[in-house]
Amino acid sequence: MVNNPRLTSSKYLGAINVTAWLYRDKEGLEKIQVNPNTTIAELLRQFGPAETPDAEVGIHSEGRAAEWFRTKPAFRVLQIFSERIPCPMMCAPMLRHYFSGVPWYYYYDRRSWFGPGGKLLKTAAEVLKTIYEL
Repeated sequence: MVNNPRLTSSKYLGAINVTAWLYRDKEGLEKIQVNPNTTIAELLRQFGPAETPDAEVGIHSEGRAAEWFRTKPAFRVLQIFSERIPCPMMCAPMLRHYFSGVPWYYYYDRRSWFGPGGKLLKTAAEVLKTIYEL
C-alpha cells in the first residue's frame, strides 16, 4: 500500500493555502490560530458560478484569520505565516493596514519563480512539495 494522501497532491497543494498566526491572549498566553483558505471549487459547489469571471476567487486564508482576530480585539497578533506571500490586491494591503508592524513570513512568492521570457519555473505545489519533503 502506498501512502499518497490527497491533501499532499499537486492539485490540493496548489489550491489550498494555510496561514498560522501567533498571538497573545488576554491572559498573556501565546497561542496559534490556523486558517485555510476557502477554495474556488468549494465556493462553486456551494453557490454556483459567479456573475462575472473576475469574481471567481476563493476566500483567502489571511482574510479568514483577520476576521477571526477582528472579533477578538483582546488578542494581540505577534507574527503571521502563510504558505504563499499574501496577495497584493487584497491581503497585503489589509495586513499592512490592520496589522501594521506585525511581521509576516511565507514560503512561496510566485514572482520569484519566473524565468526567461516570463515562463513560470515552479508552481506553489512544486515548491511546497520540496519544503514539506513530499
